[in-house]
Amino acid sequence: MNVLQILCHPDFDNKNRVSNILTLTGETELRKKGFNNIKTLNLYSPDCYIPVMDKHMFNYENKKLTPKEQKDCIRQKELLTQWKNTDIIFIYMPLHNFNIVSKFKDYIDNIVIVNETFECEIETLIGLDNPDKKIIFILTSGGEFDSHIQYINLDFTVDYLRGILGVMGINHMQLLRVQGLDLEKNNKEKIIETAKMDLTKIIKETL
Repeated sequence: MNVLQILCHPDFDNKNRVSNILTLTGETELRKKGFNNIKTLNLYSPDCYIPVMDKHMFNYENKKLTPKEQKDCIRQKELLTQWKNTDIIFIYMPLHNFNIVSKFKDYIDNIVIVNETFECEIETLIGLDNPDKKIIFILTSGGEFDSHIQYINLDFTVDYLRGILGVMGINHMQLLRVQGLDLEKNNKEKIIETAKMDLTKIIKETL
């Protein structure tokens, strides 16, 4: 089975970031279980090029392209093919300003493409992706978004991702919240260790 890890932390090479710590835990456990075909996209790394939406992104066909547009078109097809050919996807993301990070939105714009991962019919959308594809979403946050009264109504991230996956026809997303990391009342190290155990359990029991 093909596995893809999508790393979404802007501080992409900081080993002390919780998202990056959990990525290492996840990959270690995957390899223990025999998953060897693991690819990684570190979205904020300078080595990871993600085309950004502009007026040409969805109009590459039948058009004379500039060198940059040619590069973007090729890269988009690479990302789309990789997504389609992957069976299990781990998304490691910090919550910034109550929503997904911007590089992940750029990534989504390169894979949610009409007649590739979904199609439009009258008053409905039909997903074209593999409905059995498994998505494990590891979301870290300084606050507590399922209990704090100010945050509950700002919890857009999970609904957004579930909605986008649903458009593509993907029915399975497992959420691992790692929250309250910046609250003085909480023990950050304990939260991290619990998250490591929860992630290990997900990999052992559901994959």
